[in-house]
Amino acid sequence: MPYTPITPEQFTATDGLDDWRVVDQTAEARFRAPSFPAAGRPVAAIADAAEAADHHPDLSLAYPGIVRVELTTHAVGGLSTHDVDLARHISELAADAGATPEPEG
Repeated sequence: MPYTPITPEQFTATDGLDDWRVVDQTAEARFRAPSFPAAGRPVAAIADAAEAADHHPDLSLAYPGIVRVELTTHAVGGLSTHDVDLARHISELAADAGATPEPEG
């Protein structure tokens, strides 16, 4: 699968990625769900979407309902258009599950 590298500046300038921040070649997002069990729903949906896209983020679930996501493309040593596509999808999945973004978290 070919990857198209992008710069952190290109990532942050892309429409639809307001939930995301770039730190050291990694796109990061944090979402707050209404409860710990509710936070599990977007985690499961993200895992399914990542598997379907064959592009796997690092995910963490923390009490009381915080979901953290980190995206990078190891094959290019930074960000790629695959990260952009999956980040947009992850933001949609989180919203659909009732989780709100905390981009400054």
